[in-house]
Amino acid sequence: LDASIKCTNTIVNPVCMDPPPTEPPVPTPSDPNKDCTKEMCENRLSPDLLLKYQVNVPADTTLEVCDGCTVSMELIYNGEAWVSIGFSTDGQMIGSEAVIGELSGNTVEKWNLISKGAVAVELMPEAQQTLTDNSIEVVDGQTIMKFTKIMKEPNEIEISSGDNTFLWAHGSTPNLSIHTGRAPFELNLASGTSEELTVPNKSAWLAHGIMAFLAWGVLVPFAVQASLLRDLLPQGPLWYKLHRAFNATGFAFFVVIFAIGVAYTSKEGGTHFQNDHQKMGLAMFILAFFQVSGGVFRPHVPEAGEEKSLIRKGWEVGHRVLGVALLACGFWQMFEGIELYAIKYSLSESSENSLGIAYWVWIGVMSALIVVGGGFFKWKKFSQGD
Repeated sequence: LDASIKCTNTIVNPVCMDPPPTEPPVPTPSDPNKDCTKEMCENRLSPDLLLKYQVNVPADTTLEVCDGCTVSMELIYNGEAWVSIGFSTDGQMIGSEAVIGELSGNTVEKWNLISKGAVAVELMPEAQQTLTDNSIEVVDGQTIMKFTKIMKEPNEIEISSGDNTFLWAHGSTPNLSIHTGRAPFELNLASGTSEELTVPNKSAWLAHGIMAFLAWGVLVPFAVQASLLRDLLPQGPLWYKLHRAFNATGFAFFVVIFAIGVAYTSKEGGTHFQNDHQKMGLAMFILAFFQVSGGVFRPHVPEAGEEKSLIRKGWEVGHRVLGVALLACGFWQMFEGIELYAIKYSLSESSENSLGIAYWVWIGVMSALIVVGGGFFKWKKFSQGD
C-alpha cells in the first residue's frame, strides 16, 4: 500500500467480541538435544507452570535398568500458591500419589490421593517420607518447589526412565485447598517427549450423564408433579397417563444408563460397584425395578363408595416413600456424577462450578414445585374436608 494514503475505519459502532475459547494447554517438550541425565530438562505444563527435572543415574547401573535411580524435580508457578506433581497409572486423580508443596507450612511431602478435594488426600506415613533436598519458597512472585525422589519405592507407583503418566495441579492459596488448575500428561523422562493425556470414552460417559439428568432430573420429577399437581390438569385419567409415561420412559433411560456404566467400566478394566456412585447406582436400579413392578402390579383402586383395602393403603404409602427416596438419591447421584466426570476428564474448576450451579438451580425448581405445589394442593383438599 502507498504509505501516503491513510486507511480509514468505515465500521460504525464496532462490537468487541470475546476471544474464542482456548484448548487446554498441551505440555511443551524439552529440547531434544538435551541429555536429561546430565542437565535439567524443561516442560511447559501450562502458561503459569513450568516443570524442570533431571534423572540421576548411579554409576553401577544404566538408564534402562535404573536400579537406585532418583529424579530431581523443580516446579515453578507464576504466583503464590500450593503446587503439586502427581504420579499415576491411569491419569485420574483418585488412586494416584503426589508430592504437594504448601507455602503455609513450608512443607514438601508425599500424599495419597484417595478422593476429590483437599480433605480427600492422605499424608503418607513417616517411613515413606523419603524425599531429599525438598523445599518450597517464593522468589520474585514465583512459587518454586524442589525435591528429589527415589524412582522405585516399595508400595508406591513406580517412576520409569521411559514413559510415565503424571498429574499437575495448583491452587490459589498458600495452604492446601481446592485446585484452580490441573491436568494429566505423559512424559518420557529419558527423551523429554511429552504430550497431553487423552482419557478415552468421553462421549460414552457424557451420554451416561446426559441420560441420567433426563431420567432423574426431568422425567421422574415430572412424573411426581403429574400426580401431586393433578388438580391443575383436566379432570380424568390424564394425570395418571402422564405419571405412568414419564416414569416408564425414565426407567427405560435408567436401564440404558446402567448398561453404559457397567459396559464401559468393564472396557476400562475397572472394578464394579466399588465407589459410592457405583454402589448407589446399583441400589437405585434394584429399588427402581421394584418401584416400577409395584406400579404395574398394584392393588386395584376401590370403586366409588368402596373403602380402600389395607393392602391398597399400604401400597400407596410404600409407593410414595420409595418414590421420594429414589428421587432424593437420584439428585445426589447426578451431582456425584458431575464431580467424577470433572475429575476423569480434567474439567476446569470454573466449568465444573458453573455446571454445578446450573444443576442445583434446576433441581431447586423441580423440588420447589414438588414440595410447595404438592403441599398447597394437599392443604387445599384438607381444608375443604376432602
